[in-house]
Amino acid sequence: MKYIIDAKLIFDSDERTLYLKESPEKCVEIGTISARLLEAMLENIAGVAREYLLDTVWSDHGLRPSNNNLNNHISLLRKSISSIIDFDDLIITLPKKGFMVNKRYTINSIDEPATKTSRMRLAKDGQVESYPVALWLLSIMVVILTSLLGYVVCHDHYSIFGLC
Repeated sequence: MKYIIDAKLIFDSDERTLYLKESPEKCVEIGTISARLLEAMLENIAGVAREYLLDTVWSDHGLRPSNNNLNNHISLLRKSISSIIDFDDLIITLPKKGFMVNKRYTINSIDEPATKTSRMRLAKDGQVESYPVALWLLSIMVVILTSLLGYVVCHDHYSIFGLC
């Protein structure tokens, strides 16, 4: 899902990226935990309790939650956002309660169907990799090689396997 924040910043929760609407090529990839945190806050703009975040972001995924981890990841998330755009007050801390998205920013969500470009991922060296196509080709190769091996074994009259 994509979230458009104040018609300027886009957060793609599937790709875990933040980028400006005007320049999508300059994106910042954020970690899985930071992406879960931001998505939880964007889905609950009235605010989220610390316990809710600890449960949904850490415990539900088999990780050990702690308030220190939560504070560190919120800090990393704020730094990632600030590296792209001057939204220093996007995430507001509710002391001893939780966090919320500043209400002065508009949040719109877009649930896009999977497209060819969303199935592709930009590699570290800048080249596009298409994982499903590579896996499909690998599967076809395995089927062909297995069929050829079966043919050779079954048509070998001196086979010691005794399969045919």
